[in-house]
Amino acid sequence: MTRPRGRPHRDKAPASRDQILTAALELLDTGGIEAFTMRALADRLQVNPMTIYHHFGDRDGLIDALSEHVYAEVTAPASGTFHDRIRSLLNAYHDRVISHPGLTLLIFRQPAVFPRQAQRITDDIDQLLVEAGLPSERSRRWLNILVDFTHGAAIAAAMGDRSNSAVSDAKDDYDKTLTELLKGVET
Repeated sequence: MTRPRGRPHRDKAPASRDQILTAALELLDTGGIEAFTMRALADRLQVNPMTIYHHFGDRDGLIDALSEHVYAEVTAPASGTFHDRIRSLLNAYHDRVISHPGLTLLIFRQPAVFPRQAQRITDDIDQLLVEAGLPSERSRRWLNILVDFTHGAAIAAAMGDRSNSAVSDAKDDYDKTLTELLKGVET
C-alpha cells in the first residue's frame, strides 16, 4: 500500500489546530522564545513540521493564531464609566501577559508580525481615550503610557518570583499604580 501524495486533508491531519496551539503555548511558557521553533513544536507533538505549516501557513501565521487564542476575550465592558471600562480592559490584558509572557516577547521580537488581536486591543484603548474626550495628541501619549506600563509591569511580574503571593502582590501593585495613572488621564 502506498501513501497518498501531498498534504493530508485538514480533518485527517495528525494534530488538530487546537492541539498545536495548546502545545505551542506550553512550549513558549516552559521554554521561552528561544525554544520556540517549528521543529521543537513538531517534536513535542510528534508530528512532521509540515503539519504545523499545513494549519498556519508559516511561523507568522502561528503567532497570529496564538494571539487570537490568548487575547480574543480581552475586551472592555460595553458600558460603565471610562475609568471602569479602561481598567477592566487593561487588567484583563495584564493578566494574559502574565500568564503567557513568551507570546508578548515573541510579538516584540518580530514587530512586523503585529497580530490582529494586539492591534484590536490597542485600538480599543485608543477609542476609550477618545471617548473620554482627550485631544488626539494627548490621547496618543496616554495610549503609549498605558500600553507600555501594562507590558512592563506584566512582563516583570511574569519573569520574577512566580509564587502565588508574589504574583498577587504584583497584580495589586499594578492596580494601585494604574489608579494613579488614570487620575492623570482625567485631569
